[in-house]
Amino acid sequence: MFRLCPPSESRIAFTMKVCFLVGTLGRGGAERQLVYMLRALKKCEINTRVLCLTKGESYEDEINALGVPIEWIGKSENRIVRLLQILTNLRRNPADVLQSSHFYTNIYVGAVGKFLKIPSIGAIRSDLFSEVKLHKFLGGWQISLPNFLIVNSMLAFRRAIETGLSSNNVEFVRNVVEAKANNTINYSKTNSVIRLLFVGRLDKNKRPERFIRLAEKLIGQFPQIALQFQIAGDGVLRGELELLAQKLNLSSEKLEFLGVCSDMSDIYRKADILVSTSEREGTSNVILEAMAYGLPVIATNVGGTPDILNEKCGILVEPAGEKQLFTAAEMLILDKDLRHRMGSEGQRYVKQNHSVERLQTQLENIYQKLIA
Repeated sequence: MFRLCPPSESRIAFTMKVCFLVGTLGRGGAERQLVYMLRALKKCEINTRVLCLTKGESYEDEINALGVPIEWIGKSENRIVRLLQILTNLRRNPADVLQSSHFYTNIYVGAVGKFLKIPSIGAIRSDLFSEVKLHKFLGGWQISLPNFLIVNSMLAFRRAIETGLSSNNVEFVRNVVEAKANNTINYSKTNSVIRLLFVGRLDKNKRPERFIRLAEKLIGQFPQIALQFQIAGDGVLRGELELLAQKLNLSSEKLEFLGVCSDMSDIYRKADILVSTSEREGTSNVILEAMAYGLPVIATNVGGTPDILNEKCGILVEPAGEKQLFTAAEMLILDKDLRHRMGSEGQRYVKQNHSVERLQTQLENIYQKLIA
């Protein structure tokens, strides 16, 4: 059993156990935020463990290094079999709170929580409506079965309330960015080379082909400026995108595919502008990371992006506005001082609003509310 600390202490005693159910531990925003949550809970001495539907993925080593055990429960693709495996696991090793890290694992967490009478927390990592639509008839169960929902954007919060959920059972928890001591803005950068960066999965939602078309237009417009474009990430569209780059005569010196990068620090430091072309987003980890490194950001006005990006630290463009995307990039390429002002403001905002300490406090408060 767990116990609550006295009111004068704002934390839950170390005897509390939280079990996370995750769909994957591959490189992605939800998985990165899981690592931050595990770090935060370790600081307040809450015991954690992870049940995962996949195995052999990149974040496993980092989670194991925290002393958090990971158990694979995805041997079967059948949902009923998986549900029984989770039930069996929780009976053998009970938890005080069962928490999901992905929208599609909410249904397992909610069902098992109700059956075993364990408080359950679901996750909404995007704008909610697109997630519900994607999961069709199961979408409603994904948000109704858990006792509580954590969302990472105010848009998702508002939409959750619109569906009829009580505001007492939904909380907006900001994504966390790890602020490193050497995340300083390099104001000494010259204009000899200006690097524009795209970071993310190479899939239809992120729309990286728009970044490639932008590269071709900007290079044609500014032949006198040494422009370089980089794409960090991998995915199903990689081959198609490489063919598009060849078709547009973008050599590797002009447009570089970096693939999956386990450490983005040096890439962010050398970049001048981040471009995000997503069709849907919750709160983008990539945008926050770029801001933490002092980069001005051009991003589509979707999901939770306008919650973190305003005219002081970047430029919002409409999702269908490729002309707007070009105009915004042109403005930042030609104005070095504007790039620096926006980068400095973005870095200040991230330090104030997206810290691990803030996350720790919010999680403790949520758990206390649930077990009360």
